[in-house]
Amino acid sequence: MDPLYPSQEATSQQDPTHKFDIVHFENELHLNGPAWNFWKSQYAARLAGQRIDFSNLRTISKIQEIVWEAGPEAVAKEIERIQAEMLAEKLPLAERIEANPDTGKFRAIPISVENPTTLSALLSQIEDALEDCLGGHNGLAEHSGSAKKLNRVLTKYKDDPQNAELTLTRVAGSLRNQLHDTRELPDNEDNLALLNAVEEGVRGIRANHPEVAKNREQLAQQAIHALTPEDKDLLQQALPVLEQISEPELADDFGTDIPELINDTLLPLPDGAPPLPGADTTTRIFSRISKMALLIQNGKDLAQKGAKTFDSGIVKSVRLAGLAISVTGGIGGIVFALVKVGLKILGVL
Repeated sequence: MDPLYPSQEATSQQDPTHKFDIVHFENELHLNGPAWNFWKSQYAARLAGQRIDFSNLRTISKIQEIVWEAGPEAVAKEIERIQAEMLAEKLPLAERIEANPDTGKFRAIPISVENPTTLSALLSQIEDALEDCLGGHNGLAEHSGSAKKLNRVLTKYKDDPQNAELTLTRVAGSLRNQLHDTRELPDNEDNLALLNAVEEGVRGIRANHPEVAKNREQLAQQAIHALTPEDKDLLQQALPVLEQISEPELADDFGTDIPELINDTLLPLPDGAPPLPGADTTTRIFSRISKMALLIQNGKDLAQKGAKTFDSGIVKSVRLAGLAISVTGGIGGIVFALVKVGLKILGVL
Protein backbone atom coordinates (compact mmCIF):
# COMPACT_ATOMS: atom_id res chain seq x y z
CA MET A 1 0.00 0.00 0.00
CA ASP A 2 1.25 3.48 -0.83
CA PRO A 3 1.69 5.24 2.58
CA LEU A 4 0.90 8.65 1.09
CA TYR A 5 -2.05 7.58 -1.05
CA PRO A 6 -3.89 4.75 0.78
CA SER A 7 -6.69 2.84 -0.88
CA GLN A 8 -10.32 3.77 -0.38
CA GLU A 9 -10.77 0.66 1.79
CA ALA A 10 -8.12 1.75 4.30
CA THR A 11 -9.43 2.77 7.69
CA SER A 12 -7.84 4.77 10.46
CA GLN A 13 -7.20 1.53 12.36
CA GLN A 14 -5.41 -0.02 9.38
CA ASP A 15 -3.33 2.96 8.32
CA PRO A 16 -2.68 6.10 10.42
CA THR A 17 -2.08 8.11 7.22
CA HIS A 18 -5.65 7.67 5.97
CA LYS A 19 -6.17 11.43 6.15
CA PHE A 20 -3.95 11.85 3.08
CA ASP A 21 -6.47 10.14 0.73
CA ILE A 22 -5.56 11.37 -2.77
CA VAL A 23 -9.19 11.56 -3.90
CA HIS A 24 -10.10 13.84 -1.02
CA PHE A 25 -6.98 15.93 -1.66
CA GLU A 26 -7.72 16.36 -5.36
CA ASN A 27 -11.27 17.45 -4.54
CA GLU A 28 -9.89 20.18 -2.28
CA LEU A 29 -6.96 21.21 -4.49
CA HIS A 30 -8.89 24.10 -6.03
CA LEU A 31 -8.97 25.85 -2.66
CA ASN A 32 -6.52 28.74 -2.37
CA GLY A 33 -4.79 30.27 0.62
CA PRO A 34 -1.81 29.51 2.86
CA ALA A 35 -3.75 26.84 4.79
CA TRP A 36 -3.24 24.50 1.83
CA ASN A 37 0.43 25.23 1.13
CA PHE A 38 1.78 22.15 2.90
CA TRP A 39 -0.55 19.79 1.05
CA LYS A 40 0.14 21.42 -2.30
CA SER A 41 3.89 21.14 -1.75
CA GLN A 42 3.58 17.46 -0.85
CA TYR A 43 1.38 16.78 -3.88
CA ALA A 44 3.75 18.65 -6.21
CA ALA A 45 6.75 16.78 -4.79
CA ARG A 46 4.99 13.46 -5.34
CA LEU A 47 4.14 14.32 -8.94
CA ALA A 48 7.76 15.37 -9.54
CA GLY A 49 9.01 12.04 -8.20
CA GLN A 50 10.82 13.65 -5.29
CA ARG A 51 11.59 11.90 -2.02
CA ILE A 52 8.78 12.03 0.53
CA ASP A 53 9.56 11.99 4.26
CA PHE A 54 6.89 9.57 5.47
CA SER A 55 7.94 9.93 9.12
CA ASN A 56 7.01 13.61 8.82
CA LEU A 57 3.61 12.69 7.39
CA ARG A 58 2.97 10.10 10.08
CA THR A 59 3.69 12.67 12.77
CA ILE A 60 1.21 15.02 11.12
CA SER A 61 -1.37 12.23 10.86
CA LYS A 62 -1.33 12.03 14.68
CA ILE A 63 -2.65 15.57 15.05
CA GLN A 64 -5.62 15.43 17.43
CA GLU A 65 -9.02 14.90 15.83
CA ILE A 66 -10.35 18.12 17.35
CA VAL A 67 -7.77 20.08 15.31
CA TRP A 68 -8.72 18.31 12.06
CA GLU A 69 -12.37 19.08 12.75
CA ALA A 70 -11.55 22.76 13.34
CA GLY A 71 -10.68 23.19 9.66
CA PRO A 72 -7.68 23.64 7.35
CA GLU A 73 -6.41 26.82 9.02
CA ALA A 74 -6.14 25.10 12.40
CA VAL A 75 -4.41 22.12 10.83
CA ALA A 76 -1.97 24.39 8.96
CA LYS A 77 -1.05 26.17 12.18
CA GLU A 78 -0.46 22.86 13.97
CA ILE A 79 1.70 21.63 11.07
CA GLU A 80 3.83 24.76 11.36
CA ARG A 81 4.28 24.12 15.08
CA ILE A 82 5.26 20.49 14.42
CA GLN A 83 7.77 21.58 11.78
CA ALA A 84 9.35 24.17 14.10
CA GLU A 85 9.68 21.57 16.88
CA MET A 86 11.17 19.10 14.41
CA LEU A 87 13.81 21.61 13.28
CA ALA A 88 14.66 22.52 16.89
CA GLU A 89 15.17 18.83 17.71
CA LYS A 90 17.36 18.20 14.68
CA LEU A 91 19.58 21.26 15.30
CA PRO A 92 19.94 21.57 19.08
CA LEU A 93 21.94 24.32 20.73
CA ALA A 94 22.84 24.54 24.41
CA GLU A 95 21.07 27.86 24.77
CA ARG A 96 17.54 29.17 25.01
CA ILE A 97 15.80 31.86 22.99
CA GLU A 98 13.43 34.24 24.75
CA ALA A 99 11.64 37.51 24.08
CA ASN A 100 12.83 40.38 26.28
CA PRO A 101 9.71 42.15 27.61
CA ASP A 102 11.67 45.36 28.16
CA THR A 103 12.83 45.73 24.55
CA GLY A 104 10.26 43.63 22.66
CA LYS A 105 13.05 41.69 20.93
CA PHE A 106 14.47 38.17 20.94
CA ARG A 107 17.68 37.29 22.74
CA ALA A 108 19.86 34.19 23.11
CA ILE A 109 20.76 33.03 26.61
CA PRO A 110 23.73 30.61 26.71
CA ILE A 111 24.02 27.78 29.21
CA SER A 112 26.16 28.55 32.23
CA VAL A 113 29.88 27.86 31.95
CA GLU A 114 30.38 24.67 33.97
CA ASN A 115 34.16 24.97 34.22
CA PRO A 116 35.14 28.61 33.65
CA THR A 117 38.78 28.07 34.67
CA THR A 118 39.32 25.39 32.03
CA LEU A 119 37.54 27.40 29.32
CA SER A 120 39.54 30.51 30.18
CA ALA A 121 42.82 28.55 29.96
CA LEU A 122 41.87 27.09 26.57
CA LEU A 123 40.97 30.51 25.20
CA SER A 124 44.20 32.00 26.54
CA GLN A 125 46.20 29.41 24.59
CA ILE A 126 44.27 30.29 21.43
CA GLU A 127 44.78 34.00 22.04
CA ASP A 128 48.56 33.56 22.45
CA ALA A 129 48.82 31.34 19.36
CA LEU A 130 46.77 33.82 17.29
CA GLU A 131 48.98 36.71 18.45
CA ASP A 132 52.09 34.79 17.39
CA CYS A 133 50.62 34.08 13.95
CA LEU A 134 49.51 37.63 13.31
CA GLY A 135 52.80 39.04 14.62
CA GLY A 136 54.98 37.20 12.09
CA HIS A 137 55.08 36.44 8.38
CA ASN A 138 52.75 33.48 8.55
CA GLY A 139 50.19 34.39 5.90
CA LEU A 140 47.29 34.91 8.34
CA ALA A 141 45.90 38.45 8.24
CA GLU A 142 43.93 40.30 10.91
CA HIS A 143 41.03 40.74 8.49
CA SER A 144 40.90 37.07 7.46
CA GLY A 145 37.81 35.04 8.22
CA SER A 146 39.59 32.74 10.66
CA ALA A 147 41.11 35.63 12.62
CA LYS A 148 37.75 37.41 12.85
CA LYS A 149 36.02 34.26 14.08
CA LEU A 150 38.72 33.62 16.69
CA ASN A 151 38.48 37.19 17.95
CA ARG A 152 34.71 36.73 18.23
CA VAL A 153 35.27 33.63 20.38
CA LEU A 154 37.80 35.48 22.56
CA THR A 155 35.41 38.36 23.20
CA LYS A 156 31.74 37.66 22.48
CA TYR A 157 31.71 33.89 23.15
CA LYS A 158 34.18 33.70 26.04
CA ASP A 159 31.33 32.73 28.41
CA ASP A 160 29.30 30.87 25.79
CA PRO A 161 30.73 27.34 25.34
CA GLN A 162 28.14 26.25 22.77
CA ASN A 163 28.81 29.04 20.29
CA ALA A 164 32.53 28.97 21.06
CA GLU A 165 32.58 25.28 20.08
CA LEU A 166 30.59 25.90 16.88
CA THR A 167 32.93 28.70 15.81
CA LEU A 168 36.17 26.96 16.79
CA THR A 169 35.13 23.80 14.95
CA ARG A 170 34.57 25.86 11.82
CA VAL A 171 37.93 27.63 12.21
CA ALA A 172 39.74 24.33 12.78
CA GLY A 173 38.32 22.94 9.53
CA SER A 174 39.28 26.07 7.63
CA LEU A 175 42.84 26.10 9.00
CA ARG A 176 43.33 22.40 8.24
CA ASN A 177 42.21 23.00 4.67
CA GLN A 178 44.50 26.03 4.22
CA LEU A 179 47.50 24.27 5.75
CA HIS A 180 47.22 20.77 4.31
CA ASP A 181 45.00 20.93 1.21
CA THR A 182 45.19 24.29 -0.57
CA ARG A 183 48.55 25.26 0.98
CA GLU A 184 47.36 28.85 1.27
CA LEU A 185 49.15 28.99 4.62
CA PRO A 186 52.65 27.63 5.26
CA ASP A 187 52.71 24.70 7.68
CA ASN A 188 55.27 26.40 9.90
CA GLU A 189 55.52 26.29 13.68
CA ASP A 190 53.27 29.28 14.41
CA ASN A 191 50.43 28.19 12.11
CA LEU A 192 50.53 24.58 13.31
CA ALA A 193 50.53 25.80 16.91
CA LEU A 194 47.40 27.86 16.21
CA LEU A 195 45.64 24.89 14.64
CA ASN A 196 46.60 22.71 17.60
CA ALA A 197 45.36 25.32 20.10
CA VAL A 198 42.03 25.63 18.27
CA GLU A 199 41.58 21.85 18.15
CA GLU A 200 42.50 21.57 21.83
CA GLY A 201 39.89 24.23 22.53
CA VAL A 202 37.23 22.25 20.69
CA ARG A 203 38.10 19.02 22.51
CA GLY A 204 38.28 20.77 25.88
CA ILE A 205 34.87 22.39 25.52
CA ARG A 206 33.25 19.10 24.49
CA ALA A 207 34.92 17.25 27.36
CA ASN A 208 33.77 19.76 29.97
CA HIS A 209 30.28 20.37 28.55
CA PRO A 210 28.42 17.10 27.88
CA GLU A 211 25.44 18.94 26.41
CA VAL A 212 27.67 20.62 23.83
CA ALA A 213 29.30 17.27 23.00
CA LYS A 214 25.86 15.66 22.59
CA ASN A 215 24.79 18.44 20.23
CA ARG A 216 27.95 17.93 18.15
CA GLU A 217 27.32 14.19 17.94
CA GLN A 218 23.76 14.78 16.74
CA LEU A 219 24.90 17.41 14.25
CA ALA A 220 27.49 15.02 12.82
CA GLN A 221 24.68 12.63 11.90
CA GLN A 222 22.82 15.24 9.87
CA ALA A 223 23.07 15.32 6.09
CA ILE A 224 23.22 18.96 5.00
CA HIS A 225 21.80 19.72 1.54
CA ALA A 226 22.45 22.65 -0.78
CA LEU A 227 20.49 25.89 -0.65
CA THR A 228 18.36 26.73 -3.67
CA PRO A 229 18.48 30.23 -5.23
CA GLU A 230 15.03 30.85 -3.73
CA ASP A 231 16.31 29.86 -0.29
CA LYS A 232 19.21 32.30 -0.59
CA ASP A 233 16.88 35.10 -1.68
CA LEU A 234 14.56 34.45 1.27
CA LEU A 235 17.44 34.44 3.75
CA GLN A 236 18.77 37.68 2.32
CA GLN A 237 15.35 39.35 2.45
CA ALA A 238 14.69 38.04 5.96
CA LEU A 239 18.00 39.24 7.41
CA PRO A 240 16.94 42.85 8.16
CA VAL A 241 13.70 41.54 9.70
CA LEU A 242 15.59 39.14 11.97
CA GLU A 243 17.98 41.90 12.95
CA GLN A 244 15.07 44.22 13.73
CA ILE A 245 13.33 41.75 16.06
CA SER A 246 16.53 40.65 17.84
CA GLU A 247 18.63 42.09 20.64
CA PRO A 248 21.98 43.56 19.45
CA GLU A 249 24.10 40.45 20.14
CA LEU A 250 21.65 38.08 18.45
CA ALA A 251 21.18 40.54 15.58
CA ASP A 252 24.96 40.69 15.16
CA ASP A 253 25.12 36.89 14.92
CA PHE A 254 22.42 36.85 12.23
CA GLY A 255 24.26 39.66 10.42
CA THR A 256 27.43 37.56 10.39
CA ASP A 257 26.01 34.06 9.91
CA ILE A 258 23.46 34.58 7.13
CA PRO A 259 25.81 36.33 4.66
CA GLU A 260 28.44 33.69 5.43
CA LEU A 261 25.95 30.89 4.80
CA ILE A 262 24.82 32.42 1.51
CA ASN A 263 28.35 33.20 0.32
CA ASP A 264 29.72 29.76 1.27
CA THR A 265 27.20 28.14 -1.03
CA LEU A 266 28.33 30.34 -3.93
CA LEU A 267 32.03 29.57 -3.80
CA PRO A 268 33.26 27.36 -6.67
CA LEU A 269 34.76 23.98 -5.81
CA PRO A 270 37.66 22.52 -7.80
CA ASP A 271 35.92 19.19 -8.41
CA GLY A 272 32.71 20.77 -9.62
CA ALA A 273 30.65 19.34 -6.75
CA PRO A 274 27.64 21.36 -5.64
CA PRO A 275 28.62 23.66 -2.75
CA LEU A 276 26.92 22.94 0.57
CA PRO A 277 26.16 25.19 3.55
CA GLY A 278 28.50 25.15 6.53
CA ALA A 279 27.02 22.80 9.12
CA ASP A 280 27.90 24.97 12.10
CA THR A 281 26.53 28.18 10.60
CA THR A 282 23.41 26.30 9.54
CA THR A 283 22.96 24.99 13.09
CA ARG A 284 23.15 28.39 14.73
CA ILE A 285 20.83 30.12 12.27
CA PHE A 286 18.06 27.56 12.01
CA SER A 287 18.11 26.34 15.61
CA ARG A 288 17.45 29.90 16.71
CA ILE A 289 14.81 30.49 14.06
CA SER A 290 12.94 27.34 15.08
CA LYS A 291 12.79 28.49 18.70
CA MET A 292 11.68 31.97 17.66
CA ALA A 293 8.89 30.40 15.58
CA LEU A 294 7.69 28.36 18.55
CA LEU A 295 7.70 31.44 20.79
CA ILE A 296 5.62 33.37 18.27
CA GLN A 297 3.03 30.64 17.84
CA ASN A 298 2.84 29.58 21.48
CA GLY A 299 2.29 33.19 22.47
CA LYS A 300 -0.53 33.50 19.95
CA ASP A 301 -2.14 30.22 21.01
CA LEU A 302 -2.03 30.92 24.72
CA ALA A 303 -3.25 34.49 24.26
CA GLN A 304 -6.54 33.11 22.98
CA LYS A 305 -7.19 31.12 26.19
CA GLY A 306 -7.68 34.06 28.52
CA ALA A 307 -5.84 36.49 30.78
CA LYS A 308 -4.72 33.81 33.24
CA THR A 309 -2.27 32.41 30.74
CA PHE A 310 -0.26 35.62 30.90
CA ASP A 311 0.97 34.62 34.34
CA SER A 312 3.41 32.49 32.36
CA GLY A 313 6.68 34.35 31.88
CA ILE A 314 7.17 33.17 28.31
CA VAL A 315 3.67 34.21 27.24
CA LYS A 316 3.99 37.55 28.99
CA SER A 317 7.26 38.16 27.17
CA VAL A 318 5.78 37.37 23.79
CA ARG A 319 2.70 39.46 24.43
CA LEU A 320 4.65 42.50 25.61
CA ALA A 321 7.09 42.08 22.76
CA GLY A 322 4.24 42.39 20.27
CA LEU A 323 5.23 39.11 18.66
CA ALA A 324 1.94 37.21 18.97
CA ILE A 325 0.99 37.81 15.34
CA SER A 326 -0.52 35.79 12.54
CA VAL A 327 1.72 33.00 11.29
CA THR A 328 0.32 33.46 7.77
CA GLY A 329 1.95 36.84 7.27
CA GLY A 330 4.15 39.52 8.75
CA ILE A 331 7.02 38.50 11.03
CA GLY A 332 5.44 35.15 11.82
CA GLY A 333 5.08 34.32 8.14
CA ILE A 334 8.73 35.11 7.47
CA VAL A 335 10.00 33.08 10.43
CA PHE A 336 7.92 30.01 9.53
CA ALA A 337 9.04 30.28 5.90
CA LEU A 338 12.62 30.11 7.20
CA VAL A 339 11.75 27.04 9.28
CA LYS A 340 10.80 25.32 6.02
CA VAL A 341 14.14 26.31 4.48
CA GLY A 342 15.91 24.71 7.44
CA LEU A 343 13.93 21.49 7.03
CA LYS A 344 14.72 21.44 3.30
CA ILE A 345 18.44 21.79 4.02
CA LEU A 346 18.14 18.76 6.30
CA GLY A 347 16.24 16.81 3.65
CA VAL A 348 13.00 16.64 5.65
CA LEU A 349 10.94 18.70 3.17
